[in-house]
Amino acid sequence: MTVLHLQGTKLAEQRMSKPLVKPFIVSLGFLFVLTMHYFQHNPGGSGLELSFNSTSWIPFSIAISLGLLEICRQKVWRYSRLTLVLFTCCLLLTLPVFYPNADASAVANRLIALWAGFLFFIGLQQFTFTPKQRQRMLWLILISVFIQTAFGWYQFMWMEADNAFGYNTLINRPYGIFQQPNVMASFLATGLVLSSYLLARIPMYRGKWSWQQLLLLLTPVITIPIIVVLSSRTGWIGAIVGVGLMIPYLRRFAAKAQLRMWLLMIVMGLSLSWSINSATDWGPKTERMTLESARYTIIPQAYKMFRTEPLMGYGYGKFEPAYITQTARWHQADPNQPYGVPNLDHPHNELAYWAAEGGIIPLIALLLAAAAVLFKISKAREGTQLALVGLFFPIVLHTQLEYPFYHSLAHWVIFIILIYWVDNLTAKYNKHEMQYVMAIKSLALVMPIVISGFMLTTLYSGWLLTKFETTRPVNINYLMQVNNPWAWQNRFDWDLHLTQLQLGASSQNPALIEEYIQWATKKAVNWPRPALYHNLISAYQLLGKPEQASQIKQEAEYLFPGSDFSTSEAQTALPSGIISQANMLNDVN
Repeated sequence: MTVLHLQGTKLAEQRMSKPLVKPFIVSLGFLFVLTMHYFQHNPGGSGLELSFNSTSWIPFSIAISLGLLEICRQKVWRYSRLTLVLFTCCLLLTLPVFYPNADASAVANRLIALWAGFLFFIGLQQFTFTPKQRQRMLWLILISVFIQTAFGWYQFMWMEADNAFGYNTLINRPYGIFQQPNVMASFLATGLVLSSYLLARIPMYRGKWSWQQLLLLLTPVITIPIIVVLSSRTGWIGAIVGVGLMIPYLRRFAAKAQLRMWLLMIVMGLSLSWSINSATDWGPKTERMTLESARYTIIPQAYKMFRTEPLMGYGYGKFEPAYITQTARWHQADPNQPYGVPNLDHPHNELAYWAAEGGIIPLIALLLAAAAVLFKISKAREGTQLALVGLFFPIVLHTQLEYPFYHSLAHWVIFIILIYWVDNLTAKYNKHEMQYVMAIKSLALVMPIVISGFMLTTLYSGWLLTKFETTRPVNINYLMQVNNPWAWQNRFDWDLHLTQLQLGASSQNPALIEEYIQWATKKAVNWPRPALYHNLISAYQLLGKPEQASQIKQEAEYLFPGSDFSTSEAQTALPSGIISQANMLNDVN
């Protein structure tokens, strides 16, 4: 009877809810085993323009929410010194968005991903994982590598020319789901290095091999041939240096039989690569065997931009227009200076990118974050430091030669997990009693719903745009049904206004052409592309305004000295059926 009287009152015993460890790991499992392998036809690009990133955001947002809910469950926030350093770095990286020269809307995606990564790191710290549970996260990464490796083998060896994925079997660089060979290469190189790290952490009992060890030994055999045929210098260097950093770790902590078998599997992987070369007459591309690259031009230009505007940079979200205009000035003043590379929205170096756009403060923030992680690595157990550096090396190298975090959310999640892994090896966690628990809980519950809805509409809108661009005769109904143009702003605007120009040319409607000119003139300020200038010249020619067309041509030749604008002609030939839908297009606009 006493129990009955106490239940439902403040005197009743308060039961602690169960930790959310298992749901958290399951959400990561969905990301690495399912959603990051989703394919949907697209014209390429980065970020949400690639369908697998949109689907990956759904379980990623759930994982972040579970981390926040764990804070609410415990009513305590666990953090380390590295948490505070990374928080400071995120603040510094965000600060330039408030500069007067910044374009906040153009950089919103990047900053959202930055803070999402930080929240994910905080979420990881809230859980008291067992050693097996921590290691399970690394295994999930490795499983995703196995899946992509299998897909790469299928692309390289068995995929037909007319395939459902649009894979080019003539070039035949098996990029997996990533649609970019270097991204695939750094992903596989990370898996290769990770497999050796896990191998040393699994002890041998009475000389018997477990199935986990056999799976890890299989990794070099299946990944090395794909890394070789990808012809990615980024992947080659990342794999070679990463494996080299792992060998001392294996010698110290693995059984001699494990080390010998691992080295033998490396040799077998290389031998299999040579066999494929002999059997298929395949060989690495000649230009890939040298170190010549456009990066030798692009990256110095970006750093020169930083030296020109070291304090505030050229403005967040304005790299491309600033790069084109600044390099054009340098080339005009000194023809020996190389002109800018058209359509370049990132200088293929993460440090140069943030420094050119935001000046010295973002550069300091990135270097501070790197120094903090390296300091954590230096505090790890003796003999493990080089191996921990090796885990990071393929992805970190890639960030200095390209932009993997913009191509692949999975790379960003793996990077955060590795930072947590290093922090967890040496961290002394502090605890802070949390207030505003209900507000955090509300955010945690609403966030995955909002993000999932946004990503699903992104996928649907991308499918509609692809249908619009590939369907003949053109059906503007697809364009009208796009319900999330924000995620596809440049592509949606391009499709809409190019169709408008074509309609104006075919129907001899000067009003439509004038509207296109107004849009293109404004768009060229923040998105200068040679194709945009070609069409703008054509538009003025259609209106019978040769002087304005000549002015635009001079500007285009100044910005893009390597492009030919002498043949810009009006686009009058349209697929049948589009003119009859002109009124529908006006409704969209």
